[in-house]
Amino acid sequence: MSKRLSSLRIFPIAPNAKVPVRASPGAVGYDVFAYDVLDRHTKEHIADLPVAIKPREAALISIGVIMAVPFPYEAQVRPRSGLASKFDIELSNSPGTVDPDFRGIVGCLLRNRGKNPFVVEPGMRIAQLVFNKVEIPDLVVVGSIDELGATPRGTGGFGSTGLMGEGLGTEAYDQEQLRWDVYFMNIALQTAAMSNCIRDCPRYKNGRVKRNRRGEFVGQVRRYGCVIAKNDQVIASGYNCQCKGSELCEEVGCLRDELNIDSGTRIEICRAVHAEQKALAAAANRGISVEDASLYVNAEPCLFCARQIAELELDAVIVLGGGYGKTHGLHVIQKAGIRIRVLPKEFLSSRRR
Repeated sequence: MSKRLSSLRIFPIAPNAKVPVRASPGAVGYDVFAYDVLDRHTKEHIADLPVAIKPREAALISIGVIMAVPFPYEAQVRPRSGLASKFDIELSNSPGTVDPDFRGIVGCLLRNRGKNPFVVEPGMRIAQLVFNKVEIPDLVVVGSIDELGATPRGTGGFGSTGLMGEGLGTEAYDQEQLRWDVYFMNIALQTAAMSNCIRDCPRYKNGRVKRNRRGEFVGQVRRYGCVIAKNDQVIASGYNCQCKGSELCEEVGCLRDELNIDSGTRIEICRAVHAEQKALAAAANRGISVEDASLYVNAEPCLFCARQIAELELDAVIVLGGGYGKTHGLHVIQKAGIRIRVLPKEFLSSRRR
C-alpha cells in the first residue's frame, strides 16, 4: 500500500517568489501567487507584473515555483472561486495537471471572460493546487465489445444518466438492479443445495444420514451458497462442505456434534470450508479477478470470511435478509468501504409464483 503524501519538495526560483499556502486549517487547496508572465509557447519570461489581461484574452502567469510531485500523485491547478465570481477570471485548461515528471515552472493560463481589463498584481492569489493520488492501470485491448461487459446505461453519453436516460438511484435503475440481484441470489440458493453439512440431521439405526428421494439430506438447515458475479455473469461459486482431503462427515459423523460445540461458537473447529471461501478459491484457482464484482450469499458472512472479503476490491456484497444468525460480518465489510445490499426473502418468493 502506498504511503500518504505527507511532504513535497518545492523550489522557489527567486527570493520574492511565494510558496503555496493553505488559507485555513480545513482547506484542501493550496493558494498560489502570481510571480511573472511567461510566453505561452516557449514558457520563457516575457514580462514582469503587473500586467493587464484584456477581455476575451489570456495570459500565462507563472507562480514562480518548481515542484517535485511524487509518483503516482498529481497536482491539479484549479481556479479560485473568488476571481471567477467577482471578475470572470477563469483557467483556460481547468483543471490543469502538474505531472510527477514535470520540472518546469508552474504556470496558470488565466483567461478574462469579463467585460473589463483585469490587472494581475505581483503576489496576487490567482489559483489553487489540489493534490490527488491517481491510478495507473494497464490498458488491455480486447477482441470484442462484448468483453467490455453490459451496463444499464449502455451507449448513452453526455446526459444519458439525466435528461436522456435512467441514472444511478432512479427508480428504473433500482428495479433493474433488483432484477439482477434476485437472479443471482436464486443461483446462490441453488448452489447452497449442494452443501453436505449433516449437523443435526436425523440418522437411520445403522448410522447413515437420512436422505429424501432427491438425494438431499433430510432436515438439513445449514446450507450456504455464494455466487460471485461480474458483468452479468457468474464467475465463481461455492457452498459449505468439508474441505479437500478431509474426512466426510456423512461417514464419520459431525465433528462439532461430537465435541458438543454450541452453534455459532468456535467456528474454527470444523471440517468445513465456508461457501465464500470455496467461491474465492475457485476464482483464484482459475486466475479470475474479483475486482468490482458482486458477491451474493444467502446468510451473513462469519467474521473470518468477512475479514477476507474486506480485503477484496468488490463492488458490493448482497445478502439474503433473514438469513442464519447474526455474525456482525456485514459491519466489518461495510467499514472496508464495500457496499451492502440486503435482499428481502419475499422478493424471491413473490417472483417465483
